[in-house]
Amino acid sequence: MLNLKRLPALLAATALTTAMMTTVAAVPANAQSLEDMKAQLSMLAKRIEELEAKEKERDAKAKKTPVVSKEEPAFGLATDDGLFEFNIRGRILADATWASDDDDTMNTSATEFRAVRLGIEGKAWQNVGYKFEADFAGNVVTMKDAYLEYKSEFGSWKFGQFNPPVSLEELSSSRHTTFMERSSFTDAFNFERMLGVGYGNHGKVWTFNAGVFRGDAGSALKDEGLTVAARATYGGTLEDGVWMLGASVKHTDVGDGDLIRYRQRPHQHLTDRFLATSRIAQEEMFYGLEAAMQYGPFHVASEWGFVNAKDGGTAGQDAHFNGGYIEAGWFITGEHKPLKLDHGVWDRPKVNNPLNKGGMGAWQIAARYDTIDLSDAGVFGGEQDTYLLGVNWYMNRHTRFMVNYNHSNIDNAFDVSANGADGANSVDALGVRAQIDW
Repeated sequence: MLNLKRLPALLAATALTTAMMTTVAAVPANAQSLEDMKAQLSMLAKRIEELEAKEKERDAKAKKTPVVSKEEPAFGLATDDGLFEFNIRGRILADATWASDDDDTMNTSATEFRAVRLGIEGKAWQNVGYKFEADFAGNVVTMKDAYLEYKSEFGSWKFGQFNPPVSLEELSSSRHTTFMERSSFTDAFNFERMLGVGYGNHGKVWTFNAGVFRGDAGSALKDEGLTVAARATYGGTLEDGVWMLGASVKHTDVGDGDLIRYRQRPHQHLTDRFLATSRIAQEEMFYGLEAAMQYGPFHVASEWGFVNAKDGGTAGQDAHFNGGYIEAGWFITGEHKPLKLDHGVWDRPKVNNPLNKGGMGAWQIAARYDTIDLSDAGVFGGEQDTYLLGVNWYMNRHTRFMVNYNHSNIDNAFDVSANGADGANSVDALGVRAQIDW
């Protein structure tokens, strides 16, 4: 079969051969003409080799920038030398909520896009990574992650906007959390992305991350204060799973910015806040402990956090707040919830029988007890105990439906008018989410 890639070389060889034959026919056969013909044949062979070498070189260059094929619904480009990579990322989280409270101050039946994100991430010259992601939920553009990362044999450095290193659940992507909303303390204690510089290192079973931050992408303050945070984790393997322990600290001084306040909803994002303090502290210190284990289709996790709000109480006292959770989940279809020890976060499960292959997807049931206490030292932000039940159906690795029911009991929330004179209330809520990411 004719090789089209070598057609130019063959045409050139044919032209040279024709010219030589014409010359041979015009010259009498003698020793001198035979020597000339040999020289011309040698030149022809050399020219063919040069043309074939150029064809091979062009073929090699064409293979330098292939399209990367991936087992996920994301478009990506990369070079085979590993120097460059470009990926499109995004997610859509569409929620519906029904909620009401005993004091009849809230009756919610509403929908929202909890997240609509689009972004890019990749590599530039192998050891430099980048990520940019924006959220369009609520028809308002909000910058999320936006950073560059330099990786070396001694660890990696981040520059830009990203999450300070605190809390297993805060650092695990919302794509992989067990419930629709994270634990109460992660929101009440103001964990959010900030602009800063971070350092991280890890082994197969441990991680260490630390960072220094000032404000966020939307801040316009002249003095944005200072936040310093660090987190370390360590784990090990089991016969059919893994375990991990971790701890984190975070110190914040808001500088000339607004004083710190603490508040929280009863789990569902579309509900009202029934716990809240006024702005009470310029400086705070957070301490967090965490533990997690995955064993076959089961997982358990727990975290507890403590905040010391300096001079946040009455008469100049420090106010001490705390919160935490314990949860358990079971994949009734046999999958497992991956715990990445070398990153210290939860990851996405692999679905054994996805719908696109004729299966029923993956089904997980879960329960959680969640608590938060924002009352101390003359501050009555309230105490909230929440009981949650959840069902997650994964159609495939990147698509799932979630159903959450929660009941919250509220006490000592005298600083929130919605709870009435007794400072007590209770809330029931049902949430449904459709989620896809790429």
